[in-house]
Amino acid sequence: MSLTLEFSGERFVPGILGEIVYEHWHRYVFAQGFAQGRRVLDVACGEGYGSALLVTNALSVTGIDVSAETLRHAAASYGSAHSNLRFLQASAASLPLADHSIDLIVSFETIEHLPQSLQAPMVEEFARVLAPGGVLILSSPNRPEYSPPGTPPNPFHIHELDRKELETLLKPFFSSQVWLSQRLWFGSTLWREPVSPNCVMKTQAWQQQEDGGMATARLPAAKYFIVVAARDSQAALPSVSDLSLFSDVGEKELKRFYHQAAEVLRLDKLALAQQKTLESQTKKMEAYIRDTSAELQKREAMLGQLTGQVMELECFLKDKEARLRYRESLMGWLRLPFSRLRRYFSNSGRDSSE
Repeated sequence: MSLTLEFSGERFVPGILGEIVYEHWHRYVFAQGFAQGRRVLDVACGEGYGSALLVTNALSVTGIDVSAETLRHAAASYGSAHSNLRFLQASAASLPLADHSIDLIVSFETIEHLPQSLQAPMVEEFARVLAPGGVLILSSPNRPEYSPPGTPPNPFHIHELDRKELETLLKPFFSSQVWLSQRLWFGSTLWREPVSPNCVMKTQAWQQQEDGGMATARLPAAKYFIVVAARDSQAALPSVSDLSLFSDVGEKELKRFYHQAAEVLRLDKLALAQQKTLESQTKKMEAYIRDTSAELQKREAMLGQLTGQVMELECFLKDKEARLRYRESLMGWLRLPFSRLRRYFSNSGRDSSE
């Protein structure tokens, strides 16, 4: 089968560009540090790239997804290369796994795709299949930041949660929790050289103010929450870094921003040139309209004059026709014989005397 899978706009597919690249890869790279020697369950594994990354450290990885098409793609793309990697079709709220059979569950951007009625059953299923000392790493969009008022909703999300709602949902099943925030945050990174393998890096963050001054950075609100959780509140959770950075060797996203900025400048320049051309054409059209209007006014004046002349000519013709009729009448009298004329006038005289 084809190893290409169409990007729907929601399920991540390697090879696409955008913020989603950094968000999704960073989560799996973070989880990879917890997978060493563990039996791992990747819930909503999608295309399978994350499961394939986790299996390089894990004892075994099981990828679960509801989409049969996506799982066929995952098996064809990654399954043959790893004997300890398998893919199963199932719902996150009904896992086809035995109790306590998993050491690490990874569930990234899954819970918001389930209706509220299935979210607690999903978390309960996670608790059921986790072995003692097992760990859950779950991510979820932070609704107030991901879907602020006035923004169009994500059509793939059924029920998003805020921090309190997510914490309330997890607490009955996972009493031990470590929370992390995730968000793309543009800035400059500065570090001390050399970096020894076991060094503990001290971090500082600065933020430029609107007035140009500097202040200690206030970390931005989380767009996504990453929760590392265990069932037993007494269990020691794995050590979690205070700060985790992720990029790619080619800095593709930064280059994409630069390309987009250059494209915006190009389009601005093109729009400005088109605007100038349009303004010039508009001025020519306005001048043409003014000239045309003046010519129409002249023609209307000429038409008025011609109309007056036609009316005078009609009056002249009517008078001419009256004269001709009178003349023709006279000529008719002149053509009569003299005896008839005398008789006519004689009869006219008698009639008048009577």
